Parts: sequence; C-alpha cells; structure tokens
Amino acid sequence: MSEFVGIRKGRNVLSVVMHALLNLLLAVGTTVLTLVSGSWVLGALLVVLSKWRVVAVQPRYWWLNIKASLVDFIVGISLVLMVYYAGMELNVAHVVLTVIYAIWLVLIKPRSSELMTEVQALMAVFFGMEAAVLVAASLDPLVLAACAFVIGYGASRHVLVQSEDHDFSLVSFVFGLVLAEVSFVLYHWLIVYSFGDTGMVVSQMAIVGLLLTLVLGKGYKSALRHDGKIRATDITMPAVFSVIIVVLMVVYFSRPIFNV
Repeated sequence: MSEFVGIRKGRNVLSVVMHALLNLLLAVGTTVLTLVSGSWVLGALLVVLSKWRVVAVQPRYWWLNIKASLVDFIVGISLVLMVYYAGMELNVAHVVLTVIYAIWLVLIKPRSSELMTEVQALMAVFFGMEAAVLVAASLDPLVLAACAFVIGYGASRHVLVQSEDHDFSLVSFVFGLVLAEVSFVLYHWLIVYSFGDTGMVVSQMAIVGLLLTLVLGKGYKSALRHDGKIRATDITMPAVFSVIIVVLMVVYFSRPIFNV
C-alpha cells in the first residue's frame, strides 16, 4: 500500500511539473511565433489551440465552455496583441509580457478561490482594455465599445457565476454595457503612456476600466451581503482611491487643452 501511495505521489508531482513546463512553453511560444512571423495571428492561434478542451465535448456544451473560458481567452489574446504592438525587435516589453503570461498560466489561472477569481477578472479587464485600445484606436469607437462589452461581460460573469446571485447573466450583460459606454466616451480622450524605448505602453482607458471594475465589484458584493443595500464602509476606500488616481491622471498626466 505504501508503495502504491508513493507511486501516486510521484505521478502527481510529475504531472504538475509537466503541466507547468507546457504552460511555460505556451507563454514563450506565443511571443516567439509573433516576433518570427511578424504577425499576431500565429500567436493568437496558439492560444486558441491551447484551449482545445473547450470543444472536446458534445457541441451543445461548446457555448457554455466558451463563456467559462472567456477570461483566459481575453488575457491570452490580449498579451499576444500587446507583444505584437510592442514592435518586432525583441525588447523589454516582450520579456515582461511573456513573464506575465507565464505567471498567469502557472500561478493565477489554476486558482479558484474568491480572491484569485477576482484577480483573474481584474487582469482580464486591464489587459483586455489595453489590447482593445491598441487595436481599435485607429478604427472606430463602436469597435472599441464592442470589445469592451465582451471584456466586461466575460470578467463579471467569471466572478458572479460563483456567487449566490441567480441573475448573474443579466448583471454581467449590464456591466458589459457599462464598460462599453465608458470606453465609447473615453475614446474621445484617448491617452496612452509610453515608457521610453522599452516598448511598454499603458492607456488611461485600461486604468479607468480596472478602477471601475474594482469599485462596482466591491459595491455589488456589499449589496449581496446586506440584502441589496450597499454599505458606505465597503466601497469608500476603493472609491476614494479610484477618484484620486483619475484626478491625478487628468490634472498631471493628461495635459489637456481646452478651446473656450
């Protein structure tokens, strides 16, 4: 019996190591394919192929699995797009984004606690909005709003599906609309911060989307815990923090020009 337990433990350790190695290869592979091909298509295709289990069931479960995996899709595709827009010559941004994707795959995505689920959703909003800005900024605000809706819907559903609220689909849809509306408005005040020659860029829209998700999430959790009533003590700190960050961005890091 002890020998059997030892074999089982050995196999479990080996499977964990192999799973981690495959995920690391996926993170590196998406960056390498993107840089070598000069296109984001192959990197994104590798992300999609890595989710083959989504369709390895009967077709009637495909849509449900796609919605359940939406956050993972958003983070993976977004990081590939960010690698692509960081340039085709290897730079700091490529390394940082690859490390972030590896951490996501190995340490963050497998966790299912309430805290980690919220972290996963916030990462999806931030990186998803960042990629949406890079892709849609030169197209049309409606394209950006559509991307924001998918991101907001997927991120909120990811958290709410584990809650006690049976109307999580409606709430997720509403939050998707809210994020889409915010992105449509901010499209006309689109500011992106760059960090020298590193290739790293961060948009104000991604920061605002992250803060909005944080505040609304805290408020929704407070309402669930207190029979539909939001307690000020639950949202005061995140709300004040978010307002301070937005004011600092607008006043000191936007350099607005007003035509009066």
